[in-house]
Amino acid sequence: MALEDEWRSLEVHSGLPFSSWDWAIAWWSQLREDKLGVKDSLFVVVMRADGGELLAVAPMLISRRPSVGPICVRQLQFFGADPNITELRGLVALPAWRADAYRALLAYANEHAAEWDTLLLSGMPPELDASALASFTELHWQAPTLDYQLPLPPSWEAFRGALPRNIKESLRKCYNSLKRDGLQFRLEVAADGAEIAGALEHFFRFHAARARLEGTVQHSDVFATAEARHFLVDVCSRFAARGCLRIFQLVVDERVVAVRIGFVVGEALYLYYSGYDAAFAKYSVMTTTVAEAIKYAIEQRMSTVNLSTGKDVSKARWNPVEVVARQVRLVSPSTRGEVAHQVYTQAVRAVGQLPALKRAVQFLSRRSATA
Repeated sequence: MALEDEWRSLEVHSGLPFSSWDWAIAWWSQLREDKLGVKDSLFVVVMRADGGELLAVAPMLISRRPSVGPICVRQLQFFGADPNITELRGLVALPAWRADAYRALLAYANEHAAEWDTLLLSGMPPELDASALASFTELHWQAPTLDYQLPLPPSWEAFRGALPRNIKESLRKCYNSLKRDGLQFRLEVAADGAEIAGALEHFFRFHAARARLEGTVQHSDVFATAEARHFLVDVCSRFAARGCLRIFQLVVDERVVAVRIGFVVGEALYLYYSGYDAAFAKYSVMTTTVAEAIKYAIEQRMSTVNLSTGKDVSKARWNPVEVVARQVRLVSPSTRGEVAHQVYTQAVRAVGQLPALKRAVQFLSRRSATA
């Protein structure tokens, strides 16, 4: 419990739900793997000052693929080996100590190189220079993750006034189209246990239906599996218990037509996944829901709204600040690490070319950022 309290004091600086204590506990409880193809083991690194003050926590795990047999790869990575559910991964640290925490983590990983074969290092701060990686002779830079944030002024009027013309016109049409058809709307915010079950039921239905839509931007049903749904219910319940969950529901003529999940971390609101009733698509109800959520955040005197990751028009038109999260895959400098990495990579490449075994390889490589 002592680590929990200290961890919570760090996470408020990040503005991200993914580095929180609640996310880590829910993820490990619901999504860790213990199967033939892959087995996850804890590798949490805690960093303290000489006086004992907690400076950073790296919630990490080692994924062994396959879980049995002499030939396997042990990948060291942050919690959230699922780029869709956990959108941003990395350590949680005091802001002034973040770059140094990554340097310390790299040094620790190098000292324990015999315990892992590859390391997927995510969330690297821009001020972390190449010298921090000098001990690793083989590294592979991965595609960066782009995150979009909106700094909030004191009022909605000030915020709206600074928006580009295209989104101003889009907002005008959204609100006027409902009014023109005589439809009344309001925003409902589910924040506690008595409300979240119904709100999540709407979310799961709309999110899945959105993934099935044709003739529009394609979206995956991120919560198609029972494990993913159980995780979301668990993590939402944990955030709600601390008063940090906001599920935004747009109600039109007493009918919920759009839902977007939000997490409050410190002074930031992170807008997570969404879904909407396709019957109301012509009213652009998802845009209205986001606008109403931003209004809510301004009224609550929050400092930022995070529109989440992924570069698309729905985010870019709000004129957000783009934040680049870098990640790199490192091969262990140990002899075993180099050999295991080469053998496994070549085996996956060779076997993957055989149609009869392709599905088996996909299973073994599932959720692996190294595939």
